[in-house]
Amino acid sequence: MDLTVPPTNDVPALKKIEKKIAQEGKAEDKTVKANVKELTHAEKASQKAAKAVEKSEHALEKTHRREYSASKDLNKAAHKHDLTVAAIANAEKEVQVKKAEAERLQAEIAKKKDSVNHVLEDQREHNATRENKLAQVHHVRAGSITSNSSTNIANTSGALPVSQSGAAEGVTQSDQAGLAAVGAGTSGAPVMNA
Repeated sequence: MDLTVPPTNDVPALKKIEKKIAQEGKAEDKTVKANVKELTHAEKASQKAAKAVEKSEHALEKTHRREYSASKDLNKAAHKHDLTVAAIANAEKEVQVKKAEAERLQAEIAKKKDSVNHVLEDQREHNATRENKLAQVHHVRAGSITSNSSTNIANTSGALPVSQSGAAEGVTQSDQAGLAAVGAGTSGAPVMNA
């Protein structure tokens, strides 16, 4: 825009220049105000953005702390889990050992029961045999005392005399020889009286 002041005293031209100068000043003021307003808005937005950055950084730090704490808890839980798994494995081994021991003891008990039953059966048979032998001894002694009350059960040869009743009962020579040893006390057993 041409704002050259004319050298002549041309009033309309001067008024026109004044008007243009005033308009130009207003327009520039308006532009400056708009720029200042934009700058103010930009500064406020920048401050707000800076506060948002600071807030997000704090949030990030807090998240890092939570992640670190969670990582520690996770490691602790993993360690505890590993210990528990190991304890389970040990407990399972212990159960197997105890089961094996229980089975071994059951087998041993069954074997001992068989042995005891065998021994008891042998004892029953031996008791019956002993009772039979004692009955024979008593029978022979009773017959000897009746037939010869003044003669001892054992004679000089160590054999018991065979009576008619003893022979009738089926007492053999070998039985009498064994009984004579019992009657004479050679086996260490006491002499039993009829």
